[in-house]
Amino acid sequence: MKHPGATLRFLRKSKKMTLNELAQGEVSVAFLSRFERGDCDISFTHLLHLLERLHVSVDEFLYISNGYEVGDFQDFFTHLKRYVMEDNLHMLQVTREKMRDYYNRKKRDQYLHFSAIAALYAHRISKQNPDPNDVRILSDYLERVAIWGYYELVVYANSMYSFPPELIIKFSRMAYEKSMDYQPLEIGLDKKQLILMNTATVLMEVDRLAEANTFLVLLNDSINKENDSYMKIKLIYLRGIYLIKQGYRKRGESMARQAVQIFTELESVSQAATHANYLQDVLNSTIVKKDN
Repeated sequence: MKHPGATLRFLRKSKKMTLNELAQGEVSVAFLSRFERGDCDISFTHLLHLLERLHVSVDEFLYISNGYEVGDFQDFFTHLKRYVMEDNLHMLQVTREKMRDYYNRKKRDQYLHFSAIAALYAHRISKQNPDPNDVRILSDYLERVAIWGYYELVVYANSMYSFPPELIIKFSRMAYEKSMDYQPLEIGLDKKQLILMNTATVLMEVDRLAEANTFLVLLNDSINKENDSYMKIKLIYLRGIYLIKQGYRKRGESMARQAVQIFTELESVSQAATHANYLQDVLNSTIVKKDN
């Protein structure tokens, strides 16, 4: 990653803003000039305020700092989401080859990551084991990053199901502990919550219940009880699944069905159906140890 001052200078000039206009009332012109040259650092609070004046998000700033193109990032994940929802194996394979070609021509790691992610989704849809090389490309990258930004959270959230349980535990802890805290903007919080939720789900599926509970606790701690209605419902549901897995079938089923009923009352038909079907699969596959 280049020095953040160089990225700020690039953005300021692209917005046709002078040093004085950007610095006014926030930092001195001399200080801003030194920061842009890479001769000093700046507090995160000051940087946020400067980015607000430039009408640039933290996500965009970090992405450009990594030498990536914001439009490519947004376009890739917009199309990827549609192909996955449609189970469009052909377009996922086309996307994989397209991103690999971009990587070979432009030599930017983002395209290698995109190619691997598209390939992992294609294998998942076709119910095949992931290619170890695709898993290695992403795991090696995530290992190298000292502090995760929004890019790393998105990459991991879209590939975690292909990792073995030990790596999922490791990387999910990294996502929770090593990702940047964008308070008060809370950028990336939704991705962190999604990662915690999916980690707990995966660990329950392989009967790593104690570790699954750890991530349920972390998810609970991250939820804003006044605003995060969807996550509150999901947490009720997952706690029910957890109880069923522990052998408390009646209590767990009652809790999970409560969450399904809430989705039904909110007219979230697809959510209600998906969660009801998953609950039935869990009930069918879980041996009753206790019935209370």
